Amino acid sequence: MTDDSVGDVEEALSGSATRKMSLYRMYPSETLRELVALKIVEDPEDRFAIREVEVGALPAILVSGESEAAPVEWAAAVTSLTGIDLGFTATTASAALFIRVDKVNYALAFGHGWRYLRDGRVDRQFGLDVAVRLLDPDEIRRVTRWALSAKARVDQNMVPGGQGLWAFGLREHAELVRNLTGKVQGDVSIDLAYIRRRGRYRNFRLSLECGDGLHAPLGIEGESLVSDLRALTKVVDQMKVHDRLEPLQWVRRLAPGHDLRDVLDSTAVDLLAEPDPDRGEVGIAYPARYYDGPGVQRYRGNIGDVVIDTDELTIDDLQAGVRHHAREEYLRVLRVSNIEGLDDTGRSLGGDVPALHWMAAEIIDPKYRFVLLDGDWYELGEKYLDHVERVVSEAFRNSPSWTLPSWQAAPRNDKGKVVEGAYNRYVAEQDTRFLCLDRKLVRTRIHPRGFEACDLLGPDNVLVHVKKVSSDTGSSVLSHLFAQGLVAAESLTDRKTWNDFVDLVREQDGVRADGLGSRPAGLVYAIHRSDKVLQPSTLFTFARSALVSASVALTTYGIPLQIYVIP
Repeated sequence: MTDDSVGDVEEALSGSATRKMSLYRMYPSETLRELVALKIVEDPEDRFAIREVEVGALPAILVSGESEAAPVEWAAAVTSLTGIDLGFTATTASAALFIRVDKVNYALAFGHGWRYLRDGRVDRQFGLDVAVRLLDPDEIRRVTRWALSAKARVDQNMVPGGQGLWAFGLREHAELVRNLTGKVQGDVSIDLAYIRRRGRYRNFRLSLECGDGLHAPLGIEGESLVSDLRALTKVVDQMKVHDRLEPLQWVRRLAPGHDLRDVLDSTAVDLLAEPDPDRGEVGIAYPARYYDGPGVQRYRGNIGDVVIDTDELTIDDLQAGVRHHAREEYLRVLRVSNIEGLDDTGRSLGGDVPALHWMAAEIIDPKYRFVLLDGDWYELGEKYLDHVERVVSEAFRNSPSWTLPSWQAAPRNDKGKVVEGAYNRYVAEQDTRFLCLDRKLVRTRIHPRGFEACDLLGPDNVLVHVKKVSSDTGSSVLSHLFAQGLVAAESLTDRKTWNDFVDLVREQDGVRADGLGSRPAGLVYAIHRSDKVLQPSTLFTFARSALVSASVALTTYGIPLQIYVIP
């Protein structure tokens, strides 16, 4: 049943003039017309109607239109089965209603009407602003979250009965929550038309879906809708944020059209051209699609006219690719250039990705902290930064009792360098407590390309993930290490996947395999920094955030996390 039909049924049952609708809060504007998507306003074929209307006693703008006729989606299956082309086509009718209530701009979207909203004017914080004030933390039914360090980790969890926010592994809220669905707190009073009519029913609890906007039953009579919008404005302006939900506001993603994006983009370009630690830092970070799977062994592509073909992508490669262009062209060049990562057999691990998505940036301002990841900007609040500092410091203090040999003690390659594979093999040769599993992949239905369970299986059967960093690579490469370890630990909590891992270990050491138990005993990130001592203060904020995300999830699974700094 569609949302629209659900709204019809609810209205029929209750006799109330309400309907479930999608509501967005828009940024301030001089006129309501400024909130309409430019492609609609400037459409050369005049396919959309823009009307000035009244809702209650307030002026509003109604935008409506239909998509071009297209074949019905299921008709191709009928043709394939029967040989008969039904010739059916369909159009999608949509509308958006823009209204200003007490200086606050709102838009109601019907059908695909959200496409009629000017993207840069949508306040995407609105749904979460409502959620953290109204929803009951113990009645959250669905959570959609993005790990700050890797947009590839988009998790949508649903528990139909509602088992509370903590059932979703969000104890520390180290991830960017994009959508919450749940019930309103029982002791909260909100003056909505739907509640006035349904609230008298026993055990009634209003359910809300809160994302970029708000999906909720609202009045469909003019004065009723205006009253509902005033009530929602009052919720955001006057209601206290729930203590247990307040951390969800610690990180905010800037909308694509946000006024600050141009300034931040310009600053990132300046830092790429002329590094300035007082203003921030740029470095290399794995794009989203590369977080799930083995590490990149070769990078190929181009930045402008410069060919990229290297086993270690550095910020110098990005600088070399853009320096032949004018400063104002840097961003465009990075966006239109592409780089792909390959495994040791030359197979692509994630396909071509814009060069900009291989760059991360951190902008430091006296009042704000912003990070660029996968082409998106995020604002980090002070409470989030304090939280990250605490978790990261604790992880560094919690070091294992065993030791690893010096990095430089391992055999060197023909270029005189110690690479990770050689170091891992050396450790296993020198200390029988460690089993080298570097580049030995566990393949599953969810991870058909395979994932590395660990580089070394250590004492007490902990998973050890090894990485070398330096000022050339930047600490941002650790984001991949932290995410890779998390993917491994999460995957190995599945019984079948764990059994596949045990079989992988048995191929090398049957006795070790017999003593593995039923799940990972712990996870250790073993890191060597070649140019200076590694410590929490030398990590990029987004690398620190990746470590926090791993810590949160591992705590949920009951898997201890430790950091070991390789000398």
